[in-house]
Amino acid sequence: MSKFKTIGKWVALQTEGLGKEKTTESGIIYKEKITNPNIWSRVVGVGDKITEDIKVGDMVLWDLTKGKGRGYASMDLVHQDDILAVERKEQ
Repeated sequence: MSKFKTIGKWVALQTEGLGKEKTTESGIIYKEKITNPNIWSRVVGVGDKITEDIKVGDMVLWDLTKGKGRGYASMDLVHQDDILAVERKEQ
């Protein structure tokens, strides 16, 4: 089993419900169209050279059209410069 580690200024994100499959009443299966390119995702890994205040567990807003995230397994790898906003739950 390999361990995944984000390096540099890259952030690993887990996005749920993006382009998920839907079924019509007549049984036709299709992928949901993405109408808003700004996507909220949960941070699952942070590179060692991140200069912004981004931590594992945060929710971040990023732009699919600008970010050009690189997919790995079920994650998106996004550069820190392409993250628009960070939401952190107070603990």
